[in-house]
Amino acid sequence: MSERDTAPGIAARCRADGGITEATLGELRAELGYRKLGRWVLEEIANTLRATGLGFFPPQRLDAALNTEPRQWQTVWIYDRDGGPRARVIDAVLQPDDCDVRGELGVIGTNNAAGLTAQQKLDRIRDIVST
Repeated sequence: MSERDTAPGIAARCRADGGITEATLGELRAELGYRKLGRWVLEEIANTLRATGLGFFPPQRLDAALNTEPRQWQTVWIYDRDGGPRARVIDAVLQPDDCDVRGELGVIGTNNAAGLTAQQKLDRIRDIVST
């Protein structure tokens, strides 16, 4: 099993839902084969999602230091970190030290192609052609 297949059910669901889906901690716990939620299970869920090429938010939901009483009904949004526009925007908000925030967020809500970088223009063309 490759790293991208460590959470096959949630990964497949996320990709089938167009690259973003919502899941409960109970669903994620069950997929990994655990019976109870706890500090180490939250960490394992977060690490497994990352290893599978998925991101999640809100990040504090899977942080045992912040979510000291996890409940199976709590939800997280899971997204495919495929390098597409959605993933880049979410990553810019969640991990601003790791990207060009101004470049990624500067074009939200605008149809002005002049505000796009050359790479963003190419990405937009690819998105249009692939749909």
